[in-house]
Amino acid sequence: MKISLIEKFLTRVVWPRYQIIGLIITSFFTIFFAYQARLDFRALEPSPQLYPITPQKLKEWGSEPTVVRAGMYIINFPEFDTINNNFVLDGIVWFEFDPALVSLETVGKFSFEKGEITKKSEPNTKLIDTKLFAEYKIRLKYTSNLSYQFFPLDDHRIYISLVNNYVSPTDIVYEAFKPGFSLSKDIFIAEWQHVDHDVHTGYTEANLEKYDERKVVRNPKIMFSMDFRRSGIRHILLIFLPLFLIFFISLLSLGLDPKTSTSSIISLASGSVTSMIAYRFVIQRMSPEMGYFILSDHIFTLFLLFAFTKFILVIWLVQKGTLTRRWLLIRGCTFLLFHITFIIAWYYLLFRWVG
Repeated sequence: MKISLIEKFLTRVVWPRYQIIGLIITSFFTIFFAYQARLDFRALEPSPQLYPITPQKLKEWGSEPTVVRAGMYIINFPEFDTINNNFVLDGIVWFEFDPALVSLETVGKFSFEKGEITKKSEPNTKLIDTKLFAEYKIRLKYTSNLSYQFFPLDDHRIYISLVNNYVSPTDIVYEAFKPGFSLSKDIFIAEWQHVDHDVHTGYTEANLEKYDERKVVRNPKIMFSMDFRRSGIRHILLIFLPLFLIFFISLLSLGLDPKTSTSSIISLASGSVTSMIAYRFVIQRMSPEMGYFILSDHIFTLFLLFAFTKFILVIWLVQKGTLTRRWLLIRGCTFLLFHITFIIAWYYLLFRWVG
């Protein structure tokens, strides 16, 4: 009795009305898992090189460097392109220091790693107690080491590294704190939400000749970081929704009788494969160009594999001509396997694949 119920279920599960129910259930898990994944901020960007300046290091160097306080205020982002890794910001960089110990000219020789200062104003200075306060209005064009593994469900931590290549940490060390780094409340970035920021100081080190510690260049450095969460769903829908609909609508071919609907079965099965291959070019234009697989690549590959498997199956069904008891069970099991495999793969990619 139990076997007959299972056979009855597998026979009917491919009927259109039951396929719609299956589609609703799979859609629920897809949206639920995606929502849960978006609750946690996940940035996979590697931190740039930054060595902390400790009392032990200063003792080792045998120096007492001048402390220069520093900070940054970001006014606007004229360009914020995460796909092509292009960023442009307008901001103010400021320094506070003792003019008797270090000159304004030396402090003003700052630059940015992976960035180019396209505009830089003359310093606006004033005395605060006994310290000289200098601010520079800048426009900075830069790139960051972005990770796209979860695209288009990605979050990003964008680093901006300020360095002075004309002095060493034995002469000057930077002192910076989170309150001294801020973003304007009027900043609006489509599809992105600023969630946090931080700042760290230290020094960078470059070995000019391997194994020779005497040929090492060190420079003081400030590392600003900004956390951005993807708030829009435009890319998510444009990439995943067509793939989802193309494949699961094509599953209707499994519910058709090969005796009477041969052309419809072949059209749906072959159409899903060709549509996905054609849509791949659309996805490619919307995705970053990376040398590794990202989330959208994995989902596309999975759906393409499903579509090809289904195409082979329906070809066999059409050649068979009649739905025997064995083929009815194979057809029902295949349909269920597609749904279950997708749900498991979606969960794995969102929560277990990385980190």
